[in-house]
Amino acid sequence: MANIKTVKFTRLTMQLTYVYLTVGLWVLEPTPLRAENPTQFDTLLKQAGQNNRTKEGQRYQDQFLKAIQPALVKAIQACSDKPDTKEPASIIFIVAADGRVKTLLHSPNIAFGECVASKLRTVSTLPRPPRDSYVIGLGAANHANEKPGPPDRPQKATVEQFRNYEKAIAPYVAKARATYPDAKKRFLAGLPAGYRFSVRVPLLDPDGTREDSFVRVYEIKGGKITGGIESELGLIKSYKTGQQITFPESKIDNWVIVRPDGTEEGNYVGKFLDHYKVR
Repeated sequence: MANIKTVKFTRLTMQLTYVYLTVGLWVLEPTPLRAENPTQFDTLLKQAGQNNRTKEGQRYQDQFLKAIQPALVKAIQACSDKPDTKEPASIIFIVAADGRVKTLLHSPNIAFGECVASKLRTVSTLPRPPRDSYVIGLGAANHANEKPGPPDRPQKATVEQFRNYEKAIAPYVAKARATYPDAKKRFLAGLPAGYRFSVRVPLLDPDGTREDSFVRVYEIKGGKITGGIESELGLIKSYKTGQQITFPESKIDNWVIVRPDGTEEGNYVGKFLDHYKVR
């Protein structure tokens, strides 16, 4: 432990505007549409969630998010004056085999979602999908008027302070590990569309710098977890945000399931760290 010289006390950072992704296949006419049939739209989202759990869907989701991010950020900023959402808005793209956007579809009666969708109509091409008429969706929820939670705080820590930190979080780590099997079971059975399962794992640089980071879970198999780093890394150099890593399940010390509206299940350690001060 003596080689630990820096640690970042990390909870799962929640943004004022929460965005999630779903992926699926749904063939629609190549014109801008507004979802008028709730049953049809719910069926689309359910199918999207099922497809999103495939490796193929996860790979394309990452490519899609990277490509859409600049326009999405601008759209969210431009629409932040709209009322906060009670439920997230879903926005669906139907993408041709060559990456051309054939159709844009959004859920009805959510002003923030309608605004974001109108801004995203400027996106005409995306990465080439796995097949023609491929449907990929994103959900956007506006919480701009809510009070944000405490930000992550990179902190220098002495060996003694680090020991105090580990002692302080120990009860919450124990609770997270005790409840993890049930969360894992739910993930393997298939979470609803728009739900995200993440776990926290310590990452170390060769010089002893440590950053406790959340990893979005892609797969759990043979006692190992494969996922993508979703924390904004600010201290360690050996890893990058978005990097895919595989590690033993025994390494995790926290888990969280984030619902489409931004509310959390689990995250016992993160909730404690909201109010923790280095001693």
